[in-house]
Amino acid sequence: MKPKLILLDIFSYSCMNCMRSLEFIKSLDSAYKGSGLGAVLVHPPEWKFEKNGMNISAAIKRYNIKFPIIIDRNKKIIRKFGINFWPAQILVNGRKIIYRHIGEGSYKNLERLIAKSLGIISKKIFAKEPNYSKYQTVYCGKRKKGRIERLNKNLKFGVVYSDGNCSQKEEFLKLFQDSPVTILAKGKAVNFVAQSFNKRPVSLNIKINNKSKKVLSVGMPRLYKIAKLDKRKKNKLTITPRSDMAVYSFSFQ
Repeated sequence: MKPKLILLDIFSYSCMNCMRSLEFIKSLDSAYKGSGLGAVLVHPPEWKFEKNGMNISAAIKRYNIKFPIIIDRNKKIIRKFGINFWPAQILVNGRKIIYRHIGEGSYKNLERLIAKSLGIISKKIFAKEPNYSKYQTVYCGKRKKGRIERLNKNLKFGVVYSDGNCSQKEEFLKLFQDSPVTILAKGKAVNFVAQSFNKRPVSLNIKINNKSKKVLSVGMPRLYKIAKLDKRKKNKLTITPRSDMAVYSFSFQ
C-alpha cells in the first residue's frame, strides 16, 4: 500500500539522541503503517566518517533498521528544510509539510497529528510524553569547541581532562597509547563516539571513581556504550587506551 502520509526522521547513526528517538519512530511506524504512514530516514553526516556508505550500511545492519534511508551526504536535503540539528521529524501530507519538530520530544503530539491526518482514532501508544535524558553532549574536537584541560581535582561537567599526552584535531581528540582522559559523567549511562586508528580494535581500561570496571574494545567509528552509572553520584570516568585512538564526543542517558 502506498503511504498516505510520510514521516521523515532526520537521523545519524552515531548520535545517541537520534538512536534513542529512533525507537519512538519505530513504535509510531509499527502502530500506523497499516493505516497509511510511511517512515523514511534522512541521514546527514555529523562526522566525516558518516559520509562513508559502507559505515552507514554496517550501522543499518547492526541496529536492524528496516526503514528506507536517504543518505544526505552534503546536507542538501536538510538545508531545504532549514534544519541543521538532529534528531528532527517532518510530517509530509502530499507535498505539504504539516509538522516539523527539531530535537527529541513531542512524540505524543506527533502521534496525535498522525492519527488526525490519517482520519483514524489515535492508538495512544504514548499515554504520556516519554522521558529522555537532557544532558548536554560533551564534544572533543575543535570544530565543536571541545574543552580540553589538564587533569585537576576540581572536575567540571563539559570538560575533557587529560595528562597532556593527547592532540586535539578538528573533529576528535587523538589519544595516545596508555594516556588516560577523564570526564565528569552524569545520568544512568555514558556513551562515546570513537574509533581505532588501526585495522585492529583498541582495548580501553575503564575506571569509574578510580575503580576499574571493565575493558572495552573499540574498532570502527561509531557510538559505543561505555558503562552504566549510579545517577545519584558524581561519577569520575577515566578511559585509558592501549594504543592510539580517536574520541569524538561523550553522551549521557
